[in-house]
Amino acid sequence: MWSIFSESGARKLSLWFSSLVIAGIFLSSVIRIVPSIGIAGLFVTGVGYSIRQRRIGQRAHGPMLLSFVLIYLLHAITGVAHYEATADALGQDLVLQLPLLLLPLAFWLLPPWRKEQRNALWLVLIGCCLLSALGSTVNYVVNYEEISQDYLHSKIMPTVPDYIRFSLLVSMAVLVGTLLFIKKELPARWHWPTGAAVLLLYVFQHLLAVRSGLISMYAGGVVLLAWLGWQPTYRRAMLRPVAAIVAMAGLSLLLFPTLQNKILITREDASVIKSTSAANYYSITARVYSYKVAWAIIREHPVFGVSKVKLNSEIAKQYGSLYPQIEKQHYLMPHNQFIYNLAAYGIVGLLVFILSFYYPLGVALRQRNIAALLLYVVISISFLVEYTLETQIGILTGVFFILLALVPTVPARRPSAAPAARG
Repeated sequence: MWSIFSESGARKLSLWFSSLVIAGIFLSSVIRIVPSIGIAGLFVTGVGYSIRQRRIGQRAHGPMLLSFVLIYLLHAITGVAHYEATADALGQDLVLQLPLLLLPLAFWLLPPWRKEQRNALWLVLIGCCLLSALGSTVNYVVNYEEISQDYLHSKIMPTVPDYIRFSLLVSMAVLVGTLLFIKKELPARWHWPTGAAVLLLYVFQHLLAVRSGLISMYAGGVVLLAWLGWQPTYRRAMLRPVAAIVAMAGLSLLLFPTLQNKILITREDASVIKSTSAANYYSITARVYSYKVAWAIIREHPVFGVSKVKLNSEIAKQYGSLYPQIEKQHYLMPHNQFIYNLAAYGIVGLLVFILSFYYPLGVALRQRNIAALLLYVVISISFLVEYTLETQIGILTGVFFILLALVPTVPARRPSAAPAARG
């Protein structure tokens, strides 16, 4: 049995379980347990490997990988302080946040992958995004009129997973896929298919027309172009792709009713922000009032917050007091990860969160890890408009792929030399 935890065995197992985590993100609406099986498998593989080999695979990179565990401890410690009144809520939160504990530990314990193995996981992400995008596009074509009109009522076409997380995954797939294509790090048979897949996902992102997805994709694209601009090897090669991207963005604006209607509803939404009752119908306005409600809590509890387990009740109390025009079914938690944490954990907790989440980014910048930087750009933009790390799929989107980009790899396996001719 222990033979499966050899170095090569642990790599193969962890590769399989990581693929299960990625596929599980897209299957969770049908089979909810799939991502959890992948996470548990990764953790057990890491523990088995470290016991069998009597070593920790990524010991030298412990501070970078284990930094995320502090976020889990933040949830646990602040929740325990209110345990008597919120025991059930605390238990649910600690189970929900388990990936923040198990995934960093797993990546720390496991041996490093080969570069081609990690690249295979990026291809799994691109493939899953492409299949899901295809399903959403077919559904859109079948229900063209209805879905196009939905965009004028702050609704988005159905996607798997939900459109906010899916748009972020598409941004990741486009950016990392572009990086792999430009650096020619994939086998020849996958090079052009990957380029085509990335191009299709880029176009689909405009059809989907999720604001955070588009902004994160273009912000990451600017960072990627800036990085490429510093590389003499890539400067000339950038001109045609950039021209093609600009052309396709223009065509998308002309051809996609979803994108046109999203722009119209965004302008209308922005024009009614001062009307409190508009929060019952418009998404941007609703977010603005969620921030105002959160700031009322922050002013009352600036240092340690109210804890996550009590935040929901405090938010409802503030809505009822400050904005009775907003209906209960339209109460929102603050759609901003930083404001959310400030209300839940106060200034102290927010600083702990920022240090824990962004310390690995500092390491990645020193190592010139452009893939990690691109993923941080995508997730950080999502933090500005969502409380990304408060759902299971959000945690996996926000942490698993960053860990995947952060973990060092060993050199790709070279083909063995051909035997010398005799005679």
